[in-house]
Amino acid sequence: MKRKIIILFAVAALLISTTCYATAAGSESKARPAFEKIDSSTGEVNVSILNLREGPSTDYPLIGKLSKGQVLTVMGKLGDWYAVYDPDTGRVGAVYSKYLDVEDASVPVSANAAEKTGKTSSPSSGKIVLTEDEQKLLELVNKAREENGLEPLAVDENLMKVARIKAKDMVENNYFSHQSPTYGSPFDMMRQFDNTFKSAGENIAGNKTVEGAFKAWMSSETHKKNILNPGFKVTGIGIENSPTYGKILVQQFIGR
Repeated sequence: MKRKIIILFAVAALLISTTCYATAAGSESKARPAFEKIDSSTGEVNVSILNLREGPSTDYPLIGKLSKGQVLTVMGKLGDWYAVYDPDTGRVGAVYSKYLDVEDASVPVSANAAEKTGKTSSPSSGKIVLTEDEQKLLELVNKAREENGLEPLAVDENLMKVARIKAKDMVENNYFSHQSPTYGSPFDMMRQFDNTFKSAGENIAGNKTVEGAFKAWMSSETHKKNILNPGFKVTGIGIENSPTYGKILVQQFIGR
């Protein structure tokens, strides 16, 4: 039982790291694959029965069985395996990636879907007051864009509201995922607050500092792609203090 707790804690701890290595308990030390934090929210089991294991290999003990159509929270990738959380049992473990269909939260939304509402949100002409942390993140992101020959992101008042609510929702409901139990996917949430778009993305992080979160994002290809996406024109940022991570950071992006 003690061994199980240690391994589950190690997998859960990987949530806030961009790349990390851990060692499995046992007579021989065996390195885990590098943990890659991915911009994903949920994954659906696509086989009749899927084994949930303590680690990213069939050498690890079986801790549960999942059925077809079951939805899991995907926290990252470990080689050919996904680190997942099963909301039905509260277990954290690993499943083979081939047997999980994962929704990518950084995939652009089609133009047709964005045009259905018949209206487009635009940056507010009024003054948007950012907190010190929000201003710091905006400056770091726009400096990185400038260094790569891109236009700075404009702050959108409506999208700021969405990002702030999402950050608060994550802290109050104690979860770390693009998929909100309250509002659904980032795209669903954006539309609920009257944002329309041709493409959109979201970065989330749990970190003690804004600088630490930004550094982790820039070390991850999927997060960096959102920050340096030339198609994204406006942004919204929400940062809340978290008893678990120090700070929860949400940055949302929209392209029109």
